[in-house]
Amino acid sequence: MTTIRRLADSCVTVTTDQGTTLIDPGFFTFDSGEVDLDTIGDVQRVLITHEHGDHVKPEFVAWLLDRSPDLTVHANDAVAGLLSGHDIEVVVDDPEGVRSEDCAHGILPNGSTVPNRAFTVDGVLTHPGDSHEPTSSGPVLALPLIVPWASMRGSMEFAMRVRPQQVVPIHDFYLSELGRNFLYGMADGVLGGADIEFIGLNWGDSANV
Repeated sequence: MTTIRRLADSCVTVTTDQGTTLIDPGFFTFDSGEVDLDTIGDVQRVLITHEHGDHVKPEFVAWLLDRSPDLTVHANDAVAGLLSGHDIEVVVDDPEGVRSEDCAHGILPNGSTVPNRAFTVDGVLTHPGDSHEPTSSGPVLALPLIVPWASMRGSMEFAMRVRPQQVVPIHDFYLSELGRNFLYGMADGVLGGADIEFIGLNWGDSANV
């Protein structure tokens, strides 16, 4: 059994028989107070998709390392360069049980983009970071819903192209609870029509898959 817990925005944990992986320790989880950080528990590895602050806050990574000195951090070269300035070592190779795909970050309104790496953990969950470009997904897809580089329609099209069995939402911190629930209902209707189950996790919620 795999337990997926959504912390806040794009930060999730994936717990399997092999341990717990935390993906994208960004400032929304660390600074918002929406989730009690002490409930995260033991983490064996951290995966970071790209260098934007909503996906990696160096102080959050340092906090995780203080709690678990044997924890390893995995990311691309750009994130490694960022965290080296905080004396945090990053491994650019994938850990055992993790598959990665370097794929384009969506282009922001100012025309900028950064390197982005999608991860699939233990053959179960795919976290694409800020991209709709991954070519495949595990049975569960962490799907960015509200992003400044694409549309919700694009998110639905991405999910239907890679065909996961289940979807959990990420990247929607900007919305009120009412707004999130409204869009979750919409996503559920669209994806359900394609036989993809939508699991509407809010902050701190977990699901067994």
